Amino acid sequence: MKAVDKKSGQSGFTLIEIIAVLVILAVLAAVAIPRYVSLMDDARTRALDGALAAGLSHVSMAYGRLALQNGVEPTDAELVTECGTTTPMASTDYTMGFAANAAGGVDVTATDNNDATVTDTRLWARP
Repeated sequence: MKAVDKKSGQSGFTLIEIIAVLVILAVLAAVAIPRYVSLMDDARTRALDGALAAGLSHVSMAYGRLALQNGVEPTDAELVTECGTTTPMASTDYTMGFAANAAGGVDVTATDNNDATVTDTRLWARP
């Protein structure tokens, strides 16, 4: 019987191959992480835009409802009261605020419940 040489039968990666793989992974991570963060920021911005659009739509619906109920065009103060207390918006992600604008119309403010720095205000103008 012939003895088997164990060293010639072993296989594995050399140190150079392992370092090359680690360098490739580091380059991929350096490119992917900033892109992922950018996508998250874009998603937050688009979600905030959607919340503001919902708030503007809520004011438009309140305007139509009050105009039909009362037979006259509602004031900005009536719209703010209607939107903020009588029929408030239900949202778990954003807090909505409604305030009469001095120049006319209603300011709609959306604030992210998880990050108060994510906030924006848009003006609802009368039709």
